[in-house]
Amino acid sequence: MDIPNWLEILALLTGTLLPAPLLSSPSMKFRFIGFNIMIVGNICAFISQYAAGLHILSMACLFWIVMSVRGVWSNKNYNTTLTDNN
Repeated sequence: MDIPNWLEILALLTGTLLPAPLLSSPSMKFRFIGFNIMIVGNICAFISQYAAGLHILSMACLFWIVMSVRGVWSNKNYNTTLTDNN
C-alpha cells in the first residue's frame, strides 16, 4: 500500500477526533463547524480507502459525507434565534 500516512492521520483527526465534541455540543454553531470538519475528514478517508482498493468501504465514506452535508444543512441558520410557536 502506498497511501500517504499523512492522509490517513488527517482523516482520523478531522473525521473523528476534532468534530466529536463539536457535534455533541448544544450550540448550533459548534455543530455546524463540526459537520464541516467531518466532511473534510470523510473526504480524506474516502481517498485513502479508495486508493487502497477498499471500494466497498469507501462507499460508506460517501454515505457519511452525505449525512454530514445534511447536518450542515440543518444547522445552517445558527445565527437565528429559535422561536416556540406553542
